[in-house]
Amino acid sequence: MRGRVVIGLSFFFMGGFIMMLIVKNYRTLQTVQDTRVLTSDDTSGGKNVLKPVCKVDFTNVYSMDLTTWSTNNKVCSECQNFIKATLKTPYGNTPIFVYPAAQDPWVSGILISSGHFEAEKSSIMFDLLKSDPELNLIDIGANIGVYTLSAAKMGRKVLAVEALDRNVRHICASVAGGGLQDKVTLVHNAISNSNGVVNLGVDKNNMGGTFVDVDSDHIKKLKEGRAQGTYGTVHTIKMDDLLKIPGIKNFKKVVVKMDIEGFEAKAMEGASLFFEKIKIVGFIMEWEFHRKQKTADTILKFMSKHNFIPHSLSSAKQKLDYTKSESWGYDVLWLPKG
Repeated sequence: MRGRVVIGLSFFFMGGFIMMLIVKNYRTLQTVQDTRVLTSDDTSGGKNVLKPVCKVDFTNVYSMDLTTWSTNNKVCSECQNFIKATLKTPYGNTPIFVYPAAQDPWVSGILISSGHFEAEKSSIMFDLLKSDPELNLIDIGANIGVYTLSAAKMGRKVLAVEALDRNVRHICASVAGGGLQDKVTLVHNAISNSNGVVNLGVDKNNMGGTFVDVDSDHIKKLKEGRAQGTYGTVHTIKMDDLLKIPGIKNFKKVVVKMDIEGFEAKAMEGASLFFEKIKIVGFIMEWEFHRKQKTADTILKFMSKHNFIPHSLSSAKQKLDYTKSESWGYDVLWLPKG
């Protein structure tokens, strides 16, 4: 009887060990599958082919430390594993490397399923750029590059600024994959009102929701528990610092798109010279985090001082009432007076 018990226990523990190995191997397989490249156009129903992305042919990447601009040869130099989707624009389709939909449903998931993201905002950007063939785009808070790639596909130059290194790597792969290297200059820094080093906060299941974790209690509250952890540190720069980056001569007349998760007021505090030296014909700014906040007053005073009027981000482009900024939409379009 005792021998049978011993044998039974041995089989029990052996079975448990085997089950642990199966689970571990399954999780490992899941990770490998999730981090390889889906090379088909997911929106076309084509056959999926998996392969890694290596030797990205794009080196026009810069970073600034506390004082100096330099070429960043490291951030996009290693082999990466991405999902390849197709970004559909009025000027043709172009590849865009995204995250797994489960990891980033709000941007990557929508791009995988439809090939589009924020169509109305993109339409406003295209309308502004079409108004003058000399206009180019400055994309601050580029995320994985929807607006950057769209404007580049239109044939315009783009200066894209992105704080999160893994997003920068996605943009590098997409620019190279679409043959848009001569159109894009990429900056790996966060925009603020001073030069320093900050932590980047995590927005769970929203890679585009990454935020600068400084004075961020209000931002975390609006994220309703999704703010969890940190992606590490990054150097901050001022918008005024962009005036010293190589190739800035291509951006004397621009449209600006800014989406930096509640840090827009800090960005304005370091942008006075930028607004004096650069002709801005349209400024698309995220507004969600500024309703009923002191940051709204900072932005309103700055934009008023520089003669910009707020408009709704719609085809009508209706003027907005300065005194009712707490009821403005998720984004606002600033247009120069007159």
